[in-house]
Amino acid sequence: MFGQGKRLVCGLVCEMEHRVAALRSQLADLGQEHVLAGLESGDGSQRESLVEQLSGIDLPLFRRALADVVRTFKGKQDRLPIPPKPFPQAKWEGLQNWISSPDDVPTGNDDTAGWWSEGLRLVADGEVAVLVLAGGQGTRLGPGAPVAKGMLELSVPEPKSLFQLQAERLLLVEDLASFVTGTEIKRRIPWLVMTSDATDSATRAFFEEKAFFGLDKSQVWFLKQSSLPCVDLNEGHAMLMETPWKVAMAPAGNGALFSDLRAAGFIKKLSSQGIKYVQVYAVDNALARVADPVFYGFVHEHQAEVGVKVVSKKNAKESVGVVCLHQEGNSAEKSERYGVIEYSEMPQSMTTAKDDSGELQFRAAHICINMFSVQYLEKLTDSDYQLEFHPAVKRIPHMRENSGTWESVNPEKPNGIKLEQFIFDSFQCCDSEKVALLEVNREEEFAPIKNAVGPGVADSAATATELLLALKRRVNSLPPKAGTLSKGFSLLKAYAGGATQDITSDLVNLSVE
Repeated sequence: MFGQGKRLVCGLVCEMEHRVAALRSQLADLGQEHVLAGLESGDGSQRESLVEQLSGIDLPLFRRALADVVRTFKGKQDRLPIPPKPFPQAKWEGLQNWISSPDDVPTGNDDTAGWWSEGLRLVADGEVAVLVLAGGQGTRLGPGAPVAKGMLELSVPEPKSLFQLQAERLLLVEDLASFVTGTEIKRRIPWLVMTSDATDSATRAFFEEKAFFGLDKSQVWFLKQSSLPCVDLNEGHAMLMETPWKVAMAPAGNGALFSDLRAAGFIKKLSSQGIKYVQVYAVDNALARVADPVFYGFVHEHQAEVGVKVVSKKNAKESVGVVCLHQEGNSAEKSERYGVIEYSEMPQSMTTAKDDSGELQFRAAHICINMFSVQYLEKLTDSDYQLEFHPAVKRIPHMRENSGTWESVNPEKPNGIKLEQFIFDSFQCCDSEKVALLEVNREEEFAPIKNAVGPGVADSAATATELLLALKRRVNSLPPKAGTLSKGFSLLKAYAGGATQDITSDLVNLSVE
């Protein structure tokens, strides 16, 4: 018996030594062997934890990400940005007309009512899904902020989390589609919730605690965002250590969702369920129209592979990224691809340039509400369509070894890099004719929450609450409809007004008149 135990221990030790040797070889090839220094100290569980973490890092992907960042710092070939092609605007008045006469739907280039009706048909037929980017932490939102941004509560007027508000909008769209199409069995819209290492367990527990906000548990699919090591700014870009036995990691950016969807098997699952379109949005937009029928119908009518919602810039100086076209190639073989250019990359002449109507040429602000066909998602998982990694230069606290002693480093200025992919880089993989831009009203669909509440501070929970309540007041001021349209109009008002309690409470147990 003692001999068997001894052989088992020896076997485990040999296995660990083999794993460490393999890692040492891979890391040395990357110039990152220093991350194994923690194996010289600590207890057995700490050393094993380091080996487990390192074994789980996609080192070939890390190599590619680091190569992309090095090229960025060395400078890359300039691409000429030009204004996007003309794009239509969604108009709330069109929905009022639709609810007044749902059987008489006009057509046209900016036919909001037609898109709305077509979108509801897609919902009723089970051809749509939604994905929320919910990996962000609430650390920038001040003391008392929740672990995950989606758990943040707004008083509208009673406290509701962002997750709850968004779940209610999803439920309203399901009800609207069933009512308008006369479908007896209400279709459940899959809601993919993308978390991160920092928010995954808290988010899952929150959904369980809240009984999934009235949604069917099976329609909520959790997906954890992949992460990559953080590196320092010095030449060689060494991995930073959070502790002697833990590499400092960060999410690989919202553009990583495509490879993460593939790895989780969700693209195949969406396809097998007959899903054609997936709306993707950021959790910290309090006015995001979740499962927006207008957006679904718009993209479907234009037979687009990528849909992009934009709002007009407030002014030329607003610090937002704008959608543009990039011209590539020589004059004989010139191509145009959609992308987003950051405000910091735009020269003054481009920032202030105006078109013949007096509007800014580069006014289409990207608000991170996009649509992808499932067919295009399948294409983006192909090795020929790998998105580039970008450097996010940040202050990254870490530990470093100095003559055998580990010391903490709390930098006062940016000292490291997080390796990130951007979701809008996926636009450039698509033929420009298959990308469709739709302008929406900022006051109706864009209320970002990025900062802690404070006097004069923009994009906070306070400013988002104000925008949400103001929209609700405007929508509630519309006179009620009578007869057979009353329920449909009430549902529409609830959805467009933000799904706040004083509207939705009137919708309980309503039946079609």
